Amino acid sequence: MGHTLGKDGIPSMPPEQLVQMSLSEIDDLRRNTPLVRTHDMRVTALRCDDVEKLSSDPRLLQLPGAPYADACGIPQGRCRSFLEGSMLLSNGPDHKRRRGAFAKTFAHPVLRSKRGQVRVVADRIVADLPRGTDFDFLALCASRLPAEVIAQVLGLPVEQSTWFATQVYSLSRSLMVPYDVAHHAEIEAAAEALYGFVSEALDARRKVPREDFLSMLVNDESARALASEELIYQVMTVILAGSDTTRSGFNLTVGRLLHDRALWEAVCADSDLIPPAIDEALRIEPPVGSLPRYTAAPVTFGNMTVAPGQVLGLSSLSAMRDETRIRHPLAFDLYRKDHVRPHLVFGGGAHRCLGEMLARIELEEGLAALIAGAPGIALIEAPQMLGFSGIRQSTPLIAHIS
Repeated sequence: MGHTLGKDGIPSMPPEQLVQMSLSEIDDLRRNTPLVRTHDMRVTALRCDDVEKLSSDPRLLQLPGAPYADACGIPQGRCRSFLEGSMLLSNGPDHKRRRGAFAKTFAHPVLRSKRGQVRVVADRIVADLPRGTDFDFLALCASRLPAEVIAQVLGLPVEQSTWFATQVYSLSRSLMVPYDVAHHAEIEAAAEALYGFVSEALDARRKVPREDFLSMLVNDESARALASEELIYQVMTVILAGSDTTRSGFNLTVGRLLHDRALWEAVCADSDLIPPAIDEALRIEPPVGSLPRYTAAPVTFGNMTVAPGQVLGLSSLSAMRDETRIRHPLAFDLYRKDHVRPHLVFGGGAHRCLGEMLARIELEEGLAALIAGAPGIALIEAPQMLGFSGIRQSTPLIAHIS
């Protein structure tokens, strides 16, 4: 497979080699080894049993913001401050109080009550899609849906959702491994723009409360315990988490169904197949390729041991293709009964995705709206997912509605 054996017995290869591997090559690698090292301080776990167990293992911590930024070579500035101050890259008491500020609003019953609002947004977006000409589904539908939904949930101006979504997509590059150094100036500018946008919105709610989430947030006891800058970073985190991965997931789900017309027709005929179709699409091409964790204690894999102080990536991309746990993993099976539960794409333990329920509702209602409003939509060019680790990027799906 083009790797060498390290002193610790863990196969090693350059990170760019792993990133450039085809999915079939990743499958071969996983069959040959549970681990692969791509850096002196970074190892990736490939097998489903390991990824599932370790996703909630107390020996593994979320990689803290400062060490993550150091490892990526991110200089001082707004982007680095965001990473160091976000619940996404924190642990223990810091993570608990940062995430806790959103616990009430993101409780599952509250989010379920938003389903009707999400469907209204989705119906409007589908109605706006061009007819009679090829169009970029990623830009005109998949990107709009999570941006406009999160705008409604938070109480941000929906007409500004395209602008802040663009900033989010730039900022999300800070969570791609390896870090996109060439675009640092753009990432930094996006971080600064989002910081100002959220700061202004929160200040406006403090002065004149409204009937929206941000007004509730600035008056919530848990949120008020956070420093002003810290609260801004948490709202930025929620906007980022609520926009980027969902747009890729929706784009790839629709692309996969349209690529095999029988799948699309089956889902059109039976709405009960919408949730399993989404589960299967997220399994085959997860928007989050791996979850980076930090080893606080030794972690052993057979005769291999990952020492403390290492970055251990848990590859959801590889794990959900593992034939030792999933029968015929290459098949897109609408009736699959052997999904790993809970779904690995949303992580595990204390850091399991806060907005999982909202993401599922968006994907389900988005797909339902598309089926109802454009059942004859045709695939012109299929999308692809790029990247192996962290947040992956989707190429456009080109579609046509007669």
